[in-house]
Amino acid sequence: MATITCRVQYLEDSDPFVCSNFPEPRRPLQYDLNEHLLLNEQIAGIHKLLDAPLKLEECALQLASNGNYLDLDSSLAEQRDDLEQLYDDVEKGKKPILILRTQLSVRVHSILEKLYNSHGPELRRSLFSLKQLFQDDKDLVPEFVISEGLTCFIKVGAEADHNYQNYILRALSQIMLFVDGMNGVVNHNETVQWLYTLTGSLSRLVVKTALKLLIVFVEYTESNSPLLIQAVNVVDGKRGVKPWMYLTDILSEKNGSDTELLIYTMTLINKVLAALPDQDSFYDVTDCLEQLGMESIVQKRMTSSGTEGDLKQQFIIYENALKCEDGEIDEGAQNVRKDRRKLTPSEQEGRRSRRSSSHNLTDSSFRPDSPTVSVSSNSPTPEVMRTASPQLSDSSGSPVPGSPVLTSPSSMTSGSATPPFTPVTNGAESAASSEQEQNLGRSFMSQYIAHMGISRRRLKKERSITEETSSSSSRASFTETDSPPSIPSQTATEQPSRTEGKRAFNPETVNRDLPVLRNY
Repeated sequence: MATITCRVQYLEDSDPFVCSNFPEPRRPLQYDLNEHLLLNEQIAGIHKLLDAPLKLEECALQLASNGNYLDLDSSLAEQRDDLEQLYDDVEKGKKPILILRTQLSVRVHSILEKLYNSHGPELRRSLFSLKQLFQDDKDLVPEFVISEGLTCFIKVGAEADHNYQNYILRALSQIMLFVDGMNGVVNHNETVQWLYTLTGSLSRLVVKTALKLLIVFVEYTESNSPLLIQAVNVVDGKRGVKPWMYLTDILSEKNGSDTELLIYTMTLINKVLAALPDQDSFYDVTDCLEQLGMESIVQKRMTSSGTEGDLKQQFIIYENALKCEDGEIDEGAQNVRKDRRKLTPSEQEGRRSRRSSSHNLTDSSFRPDSPTVSVSSNSPTPEVMRTASPQLSDSSGSPVPGSPVLTSPSSMTSGSATPPFTPVTNGAESAASSEQEQNLGRSFMSQYIAHMGISRRRLKKERSITEETSSSSSRASFTETDSPPSIPSQTATEQPSRTEGKRAFNPETVNRDLPVLRNY
């Protein structure tokens, strides 16, 4: 077929913001197109037939059925693969409708010029109409991105109030719904920086919309998370504050945030952490958050009875991600992510989160040092050390429970097996046991004194005598313990006999000396 009969109309859209969306004339006119001639050679006849109030050099042809634009530098036959619907309608006996309208590049230029040069109510109306413009004509989005429309948004939004910023965000959300629009945002990091800046706005609606768009941006592909981190570092670096401070301010409710904003903020943080490819990037983000008080924020929210379940769930996801990366818990999906991160070469192979490192440092600072025994060739053996300190005994010569066992080196021959080493009782435990024994003795003595009518003054005198005897015994024991290691076996064996005549205060001695108190 050499000729295709079509119906034609025109649309007055030289000013995109006042476009009526109703093509003229209401009843389309018929026009025959040559299938093998270039369309730019035939468009003049269509323009003359419709008597359109448009500039001929700025006109384009659009297929009404699907909104596709025809390539004026090609014939219909050359773009047959792109015009399947047009040829399907022709084969069915239908006459496709073509609309004569302004070219995309000209309309985008008009939009940008209007945004840059308008003020007040006129600018407000223009910004409000942007979303509908992008929604009605999807081909307008890639042309707008190519013509640096995103830069125009940032410049206009930086000087506008929160109402205008909200209109810009609505239009930007429509752009990000299209692949070309999202790719334009990905390649324009200034837009991501501007969105992060808006999270610090005083308008809750602006903050909520900015958080939603950042979540959409991060969810689009995993490679967008590093781009957001880059934008955050740039913005907060210029401000001279730690990264992610805008988000922690929302969580701290410094600007009167509501629960919805808190949920969006934690969702964005969790999405970023889940998409990071390596462990260093993960800890760089979490360490900044922890320095800004993230741990106290989580504890405050988790312990509060008024915290909603969705918000608590987001905090739990954050805590589990942190513990999983530190190796404290092991979960299926998160474990796979952790293993994939560790496969990335890193200079800090054993890196852990700031919270885990600080907790370990605190535990080691307050952990008491365990007693250690170093044995060298010149140091005395444990058996000789036990021999050097005399064993406490009562007046009858029987050993006092809890006192160390004395072993003489002379009793061991070269052929005999080494006796098992008995560890020295901890000082705290021995002090506690002696305190219990003294408490028992005191309670018994108080009952005995009350029953026998003994004067407390005389008892104090007797007690002072006993304490002097005990202190002299302990001084003698300390002096003998400091003796050199090379103690003769005869001296070591004679040590127990020296302490037989000395008295040590214990319940058995008190019970045995009770009859003596009656003489008082």
